Amino acid sequence: MGSLLGIAAAALLLSSVERQLRPVLETMAEAEAKNKIVEIMDRAIAEELSAGGTTYEDLIHIETDEAGEISALTSDMSALNRFRTEILRTMVADLDTLSGSELSIPVGNLTGIHILSGKGASLPIEVIAVGSVHGDYRHHFENAGINQTRHQISLELTVTAEILLPGETLHTQVTADIPVAETVIVGPVPDTYLQLGADA
Repeated sequence: MGSLLGIAAAALLLSSVERQLRPVLETMAEAEAKNKIVEIMDRAIAEELSAGGTTYEDLIHIETDEAGEISALTSDMSALNRFRTEILRTMVADLDTLSGSELSIPVGNLTGIHILSGKGASLPIEVIAVGSVHGDYRHHFENAGINQTRHQISLELTVTAEILLPGETLHTQVTADIPVAETVIVGPVPDTYLQLGADA
């Protein structure tokens, strides 16, 4: 009878510990997977920028009036779409290699105790599937000095993924806003820059 009570008490203790550590494990698993996915995003953009030599002037045309003042900023839709397509194609190929890959978290990391970080057995994490991959352009304007405006173009990339943990499957979404090109515009920025839009 005593041994049964001991087993029951141990089971309850393990269950309690598991309930306490489960949220930490989920958070760390998501962070680990997200880090890998963001690395793929960064690498895809860096490789495309390096291979294609894409610059701000390739994506945005600055138009001036007879006085030399900036009259409009015009998107090169063909160049923007081509660049985004190449980025997404590279990402899909790299993410396919991530699907089915195994990551791990040392048990010591779950305790929150610094000296135990990286210690103990590793709990397996597997990215079992990568779903949709989506990208939208964002335009950011900020003051860069007297009569100067910095215009930065970034690509907001979103990836959905499923992560397999012991006893459950997590669904997560990773979004990163990664700079693509920028320039400093000298002079007043015309209102027509609004034509660029978020999805240019």
